[in-house]
Amino acid sequence: MLQLKGVAKAWNKGTVNECHALKQLDLSVDDGQFLTVIGGNGSGKSTLLNIVSGLYVPDAGHVLLDGEDITEMAEHRRARWIARVFQDPLLGTAAGMTIEENLALAARRGKRRTLAWGVRRDEKLVLRDEVARLGLGLEDRMGSKIGVLSGGQRQALTLLMAALERPRLLLLDEHTAALDPKTATAVLTLTETIVEDYGLTTLMVTHSLPDAIKVGNRLIMMEEGEIVFEAQGEGKSGLSAGELLRLFHQAESLSA
Repeated sequence: MLQLKGVAKAWNKGTVNECHALKQLDLSVDDGQFLTVIGGNGSGKSTLLNIVSGLYVPDAGHVLLDGEDITEMAEHRRARWIARVFQDPLLGTAAGMTIEENLALAARRGKRRTLAWGVRRDEKLVLRDEVARLGLGLEDRMGSKIGVLSGGQRQALTLLMAALERPRLLLLDEHTAALDPKTATAVLTLTETIVEDYGLTTLMVTHSLPDAIKVGNRLIMMEEGEIVFEAQGEGKSGLSAGELLRLFHQAESLSA
């Protein structure tokens, strides 16, 4: 589904502050795989997501989606196939629009826009059913402005909006980090349900070692722009947070 071949990215090149965010990175993600990515600050996690999404163009290497080279493709063009949920719940929705209107916009991602009436009656029924799947009772508040909702409710809706049109790839950028522990757990559980039900290929960046172990079927650890540890299947589920923390500190000491 996704391939990164020899991808490199550096900042402040040619200066004393030169920093190599990614170093000739090779990564393949299979169709339907749920990959969690962990690493310390400056390890390259966010740069990886930003290059896949199209926000950054790599200095070297290639990014392929379903075999198509999208390395130079603009971010807005990739949005037809790649959806992203950010850490800040406020970034994924339009506060001044209703729940229904936000979802209708998401349902039109990558499609040709017209001057027809905003939300058709048949669309309203479909969107209401989708919101009901969240189990938050928001299907009875479809006309409410999304800005009056809690952070957890907005993030749940953002997640649904990202998955609504079944993107080829879903990027989750520490999407529970700004939520309180109870809400974060609920949104993470919802994430697993939506990814499984929609059969989405997913990359999730997280700082939570327990979440990285619990969620998904593959895990990679990054340090200084490189993959320093990988586990999947039983090798991943059998990890403990303590063991992963030990590996994390070991990778940091080797790179120091």
